[in-house]
Amino acid sequence: MKKTLILIICGLLLSGCFVVSRGVVPINPMSSQWGGRFAGGNYASNGEQIYFTAVNEDGQNIRYSGGPAIGGMMMGAYNDLACVSCHGADGRGGLHTMHMDVMDAPDIRISVLSSEEEEEHAETSSHADQHAEYGLEDFRRAVIEGTHPDGKPLNRDMPRWQMNDDDLSDLFEYLASLP
Repeated sequence: MKKTLILIICGLLLSGCFVVSRGVVPINPMSSQWGGRFAGGNYASNGEQIYFTAVNEDGQNIRYSGGPAIGGMMMGAYNDLACVSCHGADGRGGLHTMHMDVMDAPDIRISVLSSEEEEEHAETSSHADQHAEYGLEDFRRAVIEGTHPDGKPLNRDMPRWQMNDDDLSDLFEYLASLP
């Protein structure tokens, strides 16, 4: 009876690792529901494939370092993480729980990132007609270096991806295509 009760409690605690609180944010990047790496999904572009699988069209794994080391899940030893894992199938991000740690993944659609840059630039600029656009170099800094365009570090949950320029550009184009 005690063992059964302990198993039930452990099961309930572990189920907290898979709770989606807001938005549609997958916790298991391997899930075929999300086009995970083993799902054999059909992707319209290299950028879309990288977003959903962290594998480029040549079959090369896109490795990463950093990110939260919660339970060893995101240590980079295996490519068990893709952009979709945190930012969701539509790139809008959301609040979710991973191993009982709450993570608020931002919306990474380029249209949204550009509008945030324009708002920030308008607040700091004396010229109302000038506006910034979130470009490929800003994206590279975020994805590769883990920094905002102003140089401030991104949240510790953001891994640093090891991606070549072509793959980075393709991923940027895919995120720019999202409505």
